[in-house]
Amino acid sequence: MTKSEEKIRIIHAPSDQEPFVVLEKARGLPTAPLSPGDESALCEAEKIFPQIRLVAGKKEIEHGLVHRIDTETAGLVLIAATQEFFDFVSAAQKDGKFKKWYRAHVDLVPDIGKRLSGFPTFAPLEKSQSICVKSRFRYFGSKNQEVRPVTESSGKAALKKCESKVYETKIDFDADQKKAVCQIASGFRHQVRSHLAMCGIPVRGDRLYNPNFREGERLCFEAFRLEFPRMGGGQFVFEIEGSGIAE
Repeated sequence: MTKSEEKIRIIHAPSDQEPFVVLEKARGLPTAPLSPGDESALCEAEKIFPQIRLVAGKKEIEHGLVHRIDTETAGLVLIAATQEFFDFVSAAQKDGKFKKWYRAHVDLVPDIGKRLSGFPTFAPLEKSQSICVKSRFRYFGSKNQEVRPVTESSGKAALKKCESKVYETKIDFDADQKKAVCQIASGFRHQVRSHLAMCGIPVRGDRLYNPNFREGERLCFEAFRLEFPRMGGGQFVFEIEGSGIAE
């Protein structure tokens, strides 16, 4: 096993007909570098598939990276290996046709709005149900390390500071198992984690959004499924078993 294979697991290797990489990254590994030479899932993939470096991406340093997941989140990442595929899937992403699923173990914290500042008023989830949470977002806290959902109940100051786009998170909540499965088609930083917290069911081990966090806990959160269109029609679906969540 190479050093790259210890940090990432290749789920799909690029071919002429399917020019993209799907990989599973470990928790604790950044998706993309902030500076050249930084350790990241993208850099490890480039060592195996150097053609990724020829793609002009959203940022020069990110090349074919289509999306990112948080450093402490384990799971699936999509990287384009050609410019044509990158442009195609980026357009699909803007049209809401690139879908991502996450699963989490959660804690029940119905009074989270009193224990963490900045969250809008929202009825906590206390029984199993499926809902769609919608909000705008604003950066929050020291050095803007966190975000807060913004709804009409947030107040004038928050509404002035937030982004204009509305983001949706579909949540299937199992109250008995204290688990949640979430789907998004477009994402803001920490969107799913912040929406779960707003619902009173923050991710277990979430240092930023769970007031019950205890030092040493791991983030019980995983990006486990991707769905995006084929260039010739139809859909690709990639899904992994629950390997990145602590029981």
